[in-house]
Amino acid sequence: MILVVAAMFTLSMILAAVLVGGLIPQGLPSEVYIDRFGEYLARLLLMLGLDDIYRTKGFFLLGLLLLVQLAVCTGKRVLMLRGNSKLWAAGSVLLHIGLLVFLVSTAVSLWWGKSLMVEVPEGKTTELTKQGVPFDLRLDRFLIEYYPGSHSVRQYRSDVTLLLAEKEIKQASIEVNSPLEHEGAKLFQMSYGWLLEGSVRQLPDGKAEPFSILNGGWFRAGVNQDRVRAVIMGDPDKHPSKNPEAAFLLLTESGDRQAAVVAQGTSEAAGELEIRFDQIRRYSGLQVKQDPGIAGIFAGLTLSLFGLMIRYAPLGGKKDL
Repeated sequence: MILVVAAMFTLSMILAAVLVGGLIPQGLPSEVYIDRFGEYLARLLLMLGLDDIYRTKGFFLLGLLLLVQLAVCTGKRVLMLRGNSKLWAAGSVLLHIGLLVFLVSTAVSLWWGKSLMVEVPEGKTTELTKQGVPFDLRLDRFLIEYYPGSHSVRQYRSDVTLLLAEKEIKQASIEVNSPLEHEGAKLFQMSYGWLLEGSVRQLPDGKAEPFSILNGGWFRAGVNQDRVRAVIMGDPDKHPSKNPEAAFLLLTESGDRQAAVVAQGTSEAAGELEIRFDQIRRYSGLQVKQDPGIAGIFAGLTLSLFGLMIRYAPLGGKKDL
């Protein structure tokens, strides 16, 4: 009974950590947390590792403790099975073995699985092999289908080419709810938008530093690494323009704010920076997932469900734990 109570307590702690991980977005750049939660709270979250809670030492130790507790509990039921030929005993063993397989497979997914969000510009290649994915990705074309007579999006699609060592290995289309799978990796169509491209130069005679940033996103520039936010004026999808403008907000470490509106192909000064806006480019937001533990997770759930059905079957002979 003590072992069961201890296991339930450990499981409760894990569920609490999962709840925190569900409330706080995981694996995002630090600038996103600062923008969303403010400077001090964001720094605290980052210091505690709550931005990647499933890879913290505390979460790992909780999982290891639950694994040991479950293994001891499973061993006791295996010993019980030797002197008990009733069906419920076999079901109890299967249930616990299934939970062990599920727990180990989940750990494999958390520690060795990958989940990347990439924004691929149209006509450009993203080198995913540098991040452990078995191919690079080129976005050949991005298409949006609208409902007739409106600007409401019906469907959007990415026509992509997979490459390995610059050699084309596969061409395919990715749509919402229609992912692409290759060599154990899956690509999901998640979003789309615009990239702003240009350069920033420290005044009076600094070297130009190129940038390519999502519409509404932040980047750092200049000798002081000030934060700069870039936003396209208007909606290029609904109101396309041959000469778009972009607004840039400069936020210094001291809290000073400077703003500039820059037309495509021109430069403007914002504080001690000169910002040049060259062009906007369509991008496709894709999620890349590799999950080596997924087969074990389903196998463990299947074993547990089968064991649970035997354990509490009408002919099992015993209903209490």
